[in-house]
Amino acid sequence: MSSLPVIAVAGGTGTLGKELVSALLDPQLRSKYKDIIILTRDANTPRLAEWIQRGVLVRKYATEDVQSAVEALSGVDVLVNTIASRDDGFKSKLAAAIVSSSSSVKLYFPSEFGVDHYLHDFQHPEWDKKKAHFEAVAQRKNLKICRVFPGLFLEHSVGPWYGLDPKTGKYEFVGTGDNPISYTSIVDLGRAVASAITSIPIADFPENLYFSGDLVSLREITNMLSASGVAPAAEISSLELPAFKAKTIATHGLDPAWYLRFLMAEGKIDNASRNDNELVNPEERFWKWKKMKEHIGTMAEK
Repeated sequence: MSSLPVIAVAGGTGTLGKELVSALLDPQLRSKYKDIIILTRDANTPRLAEWIQRGVLVRKYATEDVQSAVEALSGVDVLVNTIASRDDGFKSKLAAAIVSSSSSVKLYFPSEFGVDHYLHDFQHPEWDKKKAHFEAVAQRKNLKICRVFPGLFLEHSVGPWYGLDPKTGKYEFVGTGDNPISYTSIVDLGRAVASAITSIPIADFPENLYFSGDLVSLREITNMLSASGVAPAAEISSLELPAFKAKTIATHGLDPAWYLRFLMAEGKIDNASRNDNELVNPEERFWKWKKMKEHIGTMAEK
């Protein structure tokens, strides 16, 4: 592009969206784009008021109206969709707006920001909707689409939902618990996406970006928890992978955590061989990726 891009963030006040916007507002990046626009249903929030004072633009949209989404995207070059999975109604309107003949969007980040579910050999409603959304926007010619896969969020990495209960020191692995798993801090993910947008020409943008702030196994996490004093001595039990996977798929549960547990054991949340950390943060010159040990240290302080 010959001019600086206009960037829009849908869901900019959400968990990931606010970190992306904060990263884009860093003085080192601010000169690399023309404007940043927050697409929101509610423009009357304290966070938006603060950002508006810093030059951020805000556009409201109506979830039931495609034309509202088309108007919200007017003049936008780069669109990052950080809307939560539960807001599928607006996502369908957003897809229709992106592929409309009047759309100016040249680069689109769909609301992925998790595991690479295109590797899965099973169906799940949440991931199936993401696939359908991608197929819908891929109909648009001359549109770059970049899906971002950071593995699991570091901030959500330790808890009973993954078989790790630091309160009791009881840990339940699916399989051996020794497969490396990619974890990325939500703050670092916002920085990584902001860095990519402001450093990679749209014409050269990759179809996928993979990040891995830290690569550790469940067993290593339990050792860190015990060593830090967050949890008592570990009491570990193991479940057979094939049986756990078959039972989880057969129940058709909606909670992705059950599926993520067997994906960990299958080694399908390991971005080591396709890690784009250096592309957006060479030699960690811009920031230091947060590690699991640091996260657990934070837990110990609480």
